[in-house]
Formats: sequence, C-alpha cells, structure tokens
Amino acid sequence: MEARRQEEHGMVTAETAMVVPFLVALTLVLAAAAMVGITQVRLVDAAREGARMAARGDDRRAVVEGVEGMTPLGGAVAVTERADGTVEVTVRYRARLDLPIVRAFSVPLVATAVSATEDATQP
Repeated sequence: MEARRQEEHGMVTAETAMVVPFLVALTLVLAAAAMVGITQVRLVDAAREGARMAARGDDRRAVVEGVEGMTPLGGAVAVTERADGTVEVTVRYRARLDLPIVRAFSVPLVATAVSATEDATQP
C-alpha cells in the first residue's frame, strides 16, 4: 500500500504542469476576444454618433473627422447620403490580436448606423 502511494506521489505535480500552460493560453484567448468585443462596441458608438452628426446637417468632413476621433487608429469611415432622406455611416477596422503565437491574426470589424436627416423628418 505504501509503495503505491510513492508511485502516485508525483502525479499531481505532473498533471498540474500539463494543465497550467493550457489555462494560461485560454486566458489569453479570452482576453483577446474581450478586447475585440470592446472594439466592436466602440465602432458601433462611433457610427451612431456620426449618423447623428450627419442627420443634423454637419459638414461631411466634420462628421468623418469626428468619427475617426472616436475609432481606433486605422479605422475607415464612409458617409453615404441616400435618396430616401437618410444618411448612413459605416466604420471599418481590422482588429489585430496581440497574442504571442498568432500576432498576424486579425479580425475585420464593421459597424453601420442609419439616421433620417432633419430635412426629411419635417412636414
């Protein structure tokens, strides 16, 4: 009985040594996914604010500069005025994951917001 206990003595250490790297990797992946989610929320907020600005009649350049100021560096902004009296603001960004193994991996993110212009809402 005592011989069996000595054989199993190092098992917990070996199992822990195998599991810890996996847990660290999982934590890094979850943190990267959370950062991508936060970036997507920022893009949605920026697109909505840009659509509001454009609907109020702000200059197109001011809208683009305002939205670019709210997005991460490298985001692309497009403002489209539609014939039906609405304006669409689209923000595109490639989120790069800062993980040690997959640094070259990126996720394309897009956020679009549409708003009726003030002239179209008045009778």
